[in-house]
Amino acid sequence: MVTRLPSLPNGAKIWAIADSHLSFERPDRDMTRFGDEWIEHPTKLLDGCRANIGENDVLLIAGDLSWARKRAEVGKDLEFLASLPGTKIVIRGNHDHWWKAKQPIDFPGLLEPPVVFGDNELAIVGTRGWQTERLPSPDHDSKMLARELSLLTKQLHLVTDCATKIVMTHYPAQPYLSALKTHDVDSVVFGHVHLRSLPEDEIFAVENVLIEGIRMRCVAGDRLGFIPAQIYPEPDKD
Repeated sequence: MVTRLPSLPNGAKIWAIADSHLSFERPDRDMTRFGDEWIEHPTKLLDGCRANIGENDVLLIAGDLSWARKRAEVGKDLEFLASLPGTKIVIRGNHDHWWKAKQPIDFPGLLEPPVVFGDNELAIVGTRGWQTERLPSPDHDSKMLARELSLLTKQLHLVTDCATKIVMTHYPAQPYLSALKTHDVDSVVFGHVHLRSLPEDEIFAVENVLIEGIRMRCVAGDRLGFIPAQIYPEPDKD
């Protein structure tokens, strides 16, 4: 099902960030063990959003929203995200165990893709994605890659007539590059690749790169200092 919203007001912007890794109800999940950049990171995220995102703007949050294991543990984390300024659109990440596959998030103030603005002016689509074949379970990984590609392709078919298409994934989207090109996707945002990720991932650890004509951005929160990145319109095209 496509969520349809009015056209973006003049001057409105779309921002993106991933990997909020909130743990208001799981204090045992102390992110500072991964580096000083995680010290008080929810406060940094809140401040970064309030300083940049306007009421008419859109914020894409590309997965790993919360460390909660069960739905009963995630309420405060989702309340925090829903309280951020702008229209929030979210997807699952690999650590969002509380959010079961194919179930809606069903939380006030948080939308899921696909979302279309105006009369097919702009579409946001997205799914978690999956890891690449370099992982140690190729049969399992191939099935997951295929499933996530199927989910993404179904969404892209729903927004074929949209003038601008932005894709959210949690994992880097290179395995789906052919599908992205076929459906004339303009840009992709993804997370997962942290400052201390494995060297094999470093090809993706860039804020803004053009790959075969598609703008791709790593928006993992720690790489951005928890300040969302503007992705639409392109900052150099304002």
